[in-house]
Amino acid sequence: MASGRPSTHSDGSTGASNFPILLTLDDLDPKGSKVSKLVTGRNSGSSSIRLAVLLAILIPLAVFGYIHNRYTSSIQRIEKSLAMWDDQAALREIKKLEKDSGLSAESAFFRARAYRHQGDEVAFSQFSGIAKQLGYSEEKLSTEKLLREIQGGLLANMDTAIATAMSTAEPELGEIGPAVLYGRLGKLEFDKAEAFLKFWSEADPKTPWIDFFRGMLALSGRDAEKATELLEGCARSYPEFVPVYRQLASAYLLSRDSERAVLALERFIKSNPQDLDAIGVLGTALFNLDRIDQVVELFEPWVASGKATIDMRMTLARVYSGRNDSKKVVDLLSSVASLWPEDVRIANLLSQAHQALGNTAESDRYAKLAEAGQADVQSIDGRLARLMSGTDREAQQHYELGHILLHKQSREDGIYWLNLALGIDETYLPAHEDLVLYFTRINKPEYAARHQRYINLRRGVQ
Repeated sequence: MASGRPSTHSDGSTGASNFPILLTLDDLDPKGSKVSKLVTGRNSGSSSIRLAVLLAILIPLAVFGYIHNRYTSSIQRIEKSLAMWDDQAALREIKKLEKDSGLSAESAFFRARAYRHQGDEVAFSQFSGIAKQLGYSEEKLSTEKLLREIQGGLLANMDTAIATAMSTAEPELGEIGPAVLYGRLGKLEFDKAEAFLKFWSEADPKTPWIDFFRGMLALSGRDAEKATELLEGCARSYPEFVPVYRQLASAYLLSRDSERAVLALERFIKSNPQDLDAIGVLGTALFNLDRIDQVVELFEPWVASGKATIDMRMTLARVYSGRNDSKKVVDLLSSVASLWPEDVRIANLLSQAHQALGNTAESDRYAKLAEAGQADVQSIDGRLARLMSGTDREAQQHYELGHILLHKQSREDGIYWLNLALGIDETYLPAHEDLVLYFTRINKPEYAARHQRYINLRRGVQ
């Protein structure tokens, strides 16, 4: 290596500059330098080709991995929502998945399961059929259909059906259990429900369903304190378990705690914004708390849509009666009176409203209807006291109280006592007849048909 670049002095001699020079082998061998540059150029070209090929392979793999991970994460969210019976959340995630990836056998099956949870027979059948067409497991689809029948209490031999569901290759106790208990309770088979709960609690003690159903059984016995304890414990341990909030609200209302009932119902409705029964109960709880403006804000859109339930209309009519808006009372209750003309509360409100509007004939007509049922209503307290004390124990006495409540005062309380009558004697046909009437009037023909089939069977009608 030279000490510097050569420079010419004034005397013609050559010297070195102050900048050092680095010599390489290429400087010493110009021919070799040309060959080396040629090889390097070729290597550079080969490397570029290899890099392009590698990227062509890796980029699709990365995209596939991203899509697969996103699909897997979506499936996991769907399964978690279905396990918590947060069916609206599951359906939202399913629809999002289908938008990204298209309808598949798996997404159609998940839809069918969510609709089974909700009791939507038409949608369940539709998506079960689609899942089958797309190649989903026939065994799993058959089991899901069996669970639908068990859950609805639609089978004459529940024991055989449950045994069949439990004997599948991979029985899902988290799905079988709720279907069995809803079916047993729907058929008022309380002892068998308790027996299944005992088995389930030993097989899977960490499931939220155990305390949930025990809370429901406590509610059926009007034990508000025990029901509240069980259901609050369930909600604390499993805050994402949606069904518990509806039952918890019932427990609070039973103990006249409307404030906490409102909170529980608001949580439930957040996940089930179209549940008209829950919305109706929320309105009643708000009315109890004198939060009248919130009742109007909650119910008026449902009335305008034509979807308001009888209880919504009744509660809203009480609001407008208190505001002396008699025309709105008549508008709200005239259609209800055509369904339940014997209801004393409806008749009283309409009589007062028509009187205020100067419609004397209509006021008198409804006044007579109210008066005709008043004696029955006045007998409620005495009948209830005898039943609660154990003085009256027969199915007929439970039915009589249920019949009066159903027709004259409270549909919910009436159904409770009618079901108790059938719990004492499932062959007591007048209770079945009242239930046929009730479910027909509220447009639930599948439930009306269940009781009508039993009546036909007992009477030998084909």
